[in-house]
Amino acid sequence: MDTGWAGLGLIAAAVAVVAYVHYRDKETARLGTGAELARELRSLAGGDPVRIAAVEEYETTIYQRLFYASAIGPRVRAAAWALLGAALAAFGALVTDPAKGAFGTVVTIAFIVVAAVFALATLVLAAIAAYQAATTPRVSFADSYAEGSSE
Repeated sequence: MDTGWAGLGLIAAAVAVVAYVHYRDKETARLGTGAELARELRSLAGGDPVRIAAVEEYETTIYQRLFYASAIGPRVRAAAWALLGAALAAFGALVTDPAKGAFGTVVTIAFIVVAAVFALATLVLAAIAAYQAATTPRVSFADSYAEGSSE
């Protein structure tokens, strides 16, 4: 079996997963830095209500993004890693399939089982992330803004 195209797809998938995880990790680090900056800005604002309002607006956007990065993001990243594991194991099954003998058959079956376990893990982690995204309350200050404008 010619596995050249499958190998190229596997390399592309590995690069995509690593790039996605790296991007999300960097974003989480930037959000942490943004939260620290918001604390510093709050202390610098003193008692000026305009500056405090600007800092609160900045904090709101940071904390809304931090919610995703801390609650849902790790499960999505884990699902991406599990998907890569499933792809690697499936590729291993493709490569070892033409092997003859009992050992080749055992190795191929082992790769198939590992691919199935990783695929199941991908589905479970994606379902947990989707459930959490749909059911976990969001950080929202819309009610407090509505109260402030009616006074």
